[in-house]
Amino acid sequence: MAVRPSEVLNVTEPDLRPVADLVRALVDGAWVNLVPDIDPELAPPPRGALAAIFSARGPVLPLVTVTAPETPGGPLSVGIEHGAGPRALERLADADHALPAGWRKVADHPRRGLVLTVPGDADADEVVEWLVHAAHVLCPIPLPTGWLAQSYRP
Repeated sequence: MAVRPSEVLNVTEPDLRPVADLVRALVDGAWVNLVPDIDPELAPPPRGALAAIFSARGPVLPLVTVTAPETPGGPLSVGIEHGAGPRALERLADADHALPAGWRKVADHPRRGLVLTVPGDADADEVVEWLVHAAHVLCPIPLPTGWLAQSYRP
């Protein structure tokens, strides 16, 4: 059975405050996904089966996820599935978008993406802005300024 979002919002950069509000409201077992709002007719075609199996790259369109802390005030877990391939953190640093102070790398996998922990006291607006900018940097095609935020609650 597919999990359906509890709430879906359309947001447009630079006003990402509604997504930050969803992040602030996260409770144990909840998460928020953020995907580019692309017209299906303009979306890049899916990769073939062989490319998906043997490629060292994730999906062309990024998927940003913010997961609630396991304990109140604990660190958030954030991730970006992306098509930039290996060494995402190096690519971000080269684009003057280095990891903020206090953030920690959990994984930087070419196909499964970048996973980070963010201190629980981090500003939600800054977290969302950093993640969206990182998604732009890591995407091999230009992204629109529109995003779909999908909130999942237990």
